[in-house]
Amino acid sequence: MSTETETEPLGWCVVANVATETANGPGGLEIRAGVRHFPAGAKVWVLPPMWANDSDRLMVVGHHRGRGHRLVRVPVLWRHLTGFRVRMIYSPAVMRAIQRPARGPRQPWLWNSRAQAQEYADLWSQGRPLEGRLDDSTDRPPISDPPPPVLDHKGQTYHLAHFNAYRARYSVLPPPSEAI
Repeated sequence: MSTETETEPLGWCVVANVATETANGPGGLEIRAGVRHFPAGAKVWVLPPMWANDSDRLMVVGHHRGRGHRLVRVPVLWRHLTGFRVRMIYSPAVMRAIQRPARGPRQPWLWNSRAQAQEYADLWSQGRPLEGRLDDSTDRPPISDPPPPVLDHKGQTYHLAHFNAYRARYSVLPPPSEAI
């Protein structure tokens, strides 16, 4: 027995929010509130990955910040999303936006199960490490975000020289001391 206000669930989906601050521009030095298509904190429905070789971008559906707040489906960098979780889709409008025909060779699809969606939500929630660049080495060790001020790598001590949203650069030279 259902009432007119109840709707049937249409499927499982990973849901996330757009990050409050996102790094853009050369070197990730330009800070913005939200992303081009979505304001900070906007709820988006994340589709299963479509490209095996492009794990930095996720296809999402959400209410556009302009254009009358209509639902759009666009790729967004995963690092601009936070709070990954699994929810049911109840809105037919959201389902239509997800299933809208794509221009590419493949059409977006839904998650096969709640377990599959949860697996990806957990993976994306862990985040990814920054790339470490060392002055005198070609090694690119993974670095936590935020990066540690001092790094010991293969018996050498490195000091943080610069970091942004993409990488942390380390130098064998200690930081200059400030005059008192």
